[in-house]
Amino acid sequence: MASITFPKDKGWAASVTRSPERAVAALIVGFAVFRLILAATLGLGVDESYGIGVSHDLDLSYFDYPPLTYWLIHFFIPLFGDGRALRLPFIALFAGTSWMLYLLTRHLFGGTAGVWAVLALNLSAFFTLAGSWVVTDGPLFFCLVGAAYTIARGLFPADAAISPWRIWPVAGFWFGLAGLSKYHAALVAVGLLFYLASIPARWKIVLHPAIWVGAAIAVAVISPVIVWNAEHHWVSFAFQGGRALAHGSFPKVGQFLVNLGGQFLWMGPWVFVPMVVAAYYALRRGRTDARTWYCVCLALPTILLFTLVPLWGDRGLPHWQMPGWLMLFPVLGDHLAREAEVRPLPRRWAVGSAVTLVTVALLIVGHAATGYGRLLAPAVFAKGDPTLEALEWTPLRGELQRRGLLDKPNLFVISDGPIDVAKIDQALHDALPMQVFGASQQYAFRYDPKSLLGRDALIVGQDNRTIGIRRALTPYFESIEELPPFAFGRSGMKEIEVRILYGHVLRKPLPSPYDKRAN
Repeated sequence: MASITFPKDKGWAASVTRSPERAVAALIVGFAVFRLILAATLGLGVDESYGIGVSHDLDLSYFDYPPLTYWLIHFFIPLFGDGRALRLPFIALFAGTSWMLYLLTRHLFGGTAGVWAVLALNLSAFFTLAGSWVVTDGPLFFCLVGAAYTIARGLFPADAAISPWRIWPVAGFWFGLAGLSKYHAALVAVGLLFYLASIPARWKIVLHPAIWVGAAIAVAVISPVIVWNAEHHWVSFAFQGGRALAHGSFPKVGQFLVNLGGQFLWMGPWVFVPMVVAAYYALRRGRTDARTWYCVCLALPTILLFTLVPLWGDRGLPHWQMPGWLMLFPVLGDHLAREAEVRPLPRRWAVGSAVTLVTVALLIVGHAATGYGRLLAPAVFAKGDPTLEALEWTPLRGELQRRGLLDKPNLFVISDGPIDVAKIDQALHDALPMQVFGASQQYAFRYDPKSLLGRDALIVGQDNRTIGIRRALTPYFESIEELPPFAFGRSGMKEIEVRILYGHVLRKPLPSPYDKRAN
């Protein structure tokens, strides 16, 4: 097999060194176009549909997450609708994250390292997709990198020292916005405190009033989260914190290995392996290299906590560690830049990673859009197809309209869980009130169950998830009738089997599992 060769004069590297800003701008534009193609092709996922559904209501905060992402969705819905076009602001936001990462890495390690960091970030499978999705990670990433860059300018001034009053209040604002995006921000703040505590020369920073003003600003910015939780019995904090509590036997080695493997796959093996190598060398240098140590300290609490929690608690999800890995991209950029000075391997890695990413994306997104994999290799998907989560339930609206069910006055919808109800809500464009019979998350707060008394309900959900729902709901309605089911899917296949029931006259409020005021 012919190997990839590069000019002996290192013209590529020289051009990056001469104008790293131009190289980064080209990377950002190129990957933004790639994300636009993915966004237009891939249907809305479960988390996206759920986020869009609950974002129709403007509130101080929400059950699952702090409110910033939901606020953004709420204010963009009138402009873009509640479909895939809502991904546009998030693609733009990730472009901003890439540029902010370049500024951070350039400040710490130089412009060439910044180019490598941005390239690695955009070659990562998770970050490429998260940069296209309507989820909480996009605003979190932007704000965390903004905070890290602001603080780095104060800790490692390029020329003359910068007044702490120009650094810490701004950093507090960034951390506050990150806290309004996702609770992960607290762990990065813990990492910052550990960095300051680990270097004696930095201890005096904690005594400066500017850092306490910054902390007060951060608390003020996240105050809507605190107020909402106080009004709702701290359910969001309890829900998220409960995932770290011990469940069953300990240790759960299987869960731990699955979670670790998930990180390996989600980030992309082609990025995860060099990232671990770069992090290893940074850890070996430790505090002797204050700049890499700064990034390591910001990253470790998030990575360690969510990697170790599966040993005793919830199995976790592999993207929970990603805000921590994000903080290590400057270290990876510096490592690749140094390696590229003495050997062609990093450039070969970049070409191979780009080809791999595009190939994997085309295969997965192509299957998610058409289901061709089920036609070519049905045995592979015999036990389930995770890409069905990206299948939008748009055909359901047409089917309900054809049956005349959407013309019924004062109708509302009941489903068995937040996954199906989010898909139904997005398909119906939030035209009807939605309730969940069971663990409903934010949907428990969207409508007062008492306001639905006397109304009829469509009871809708996937057939395999609605077993026993008719019997469970019978005490709440005067009568319930089973309607003909409905199935739809990709390429003419019947992949989603929907069960439809009709409940006549709600006699007593449905139970609300979270909001005690409704019980």
